Amino acid sequence: MRSTFKVLFYVNASKEKNGIVPIMGRVTINGSVAQFSCKRTIAKELWDVKGNRAKGKSKEAREINLALDNIKAQIIKHYQRLSDREAYVTAEMVRNAYEAIKRNL
Repeated sequence: MRSTFKVLFYVNASKEKNGIVPIMGRVTINGSVAQFSCKRTIAKELWDVKGNRAKGKSKEAREINLALDNIKAQIIKHYQRLSDREAYVTAEMVRNAYEAIKRNL
């Protein structure tokens, strides 16, 4: 059986302070959703809603996009590792695996 797997980044506008918003991540697998904080913030006007990443070529935008690419790569790695071992993988399992590694850094 094929499963659907998606990683998405977005900003939480409800937590805006002085034009700065936190960047959040969402993992979706077969309709199960798990959200997490990327532990990064960005100026609201620098966020590209359609592209789900920072706009432009500024140093800040490049650093944030690199960090988001690294987070996505780690999540994909955890998903592949879990799906090799488990018959059924949920978004929460992937998020928990990612966050356990993140805490140990």
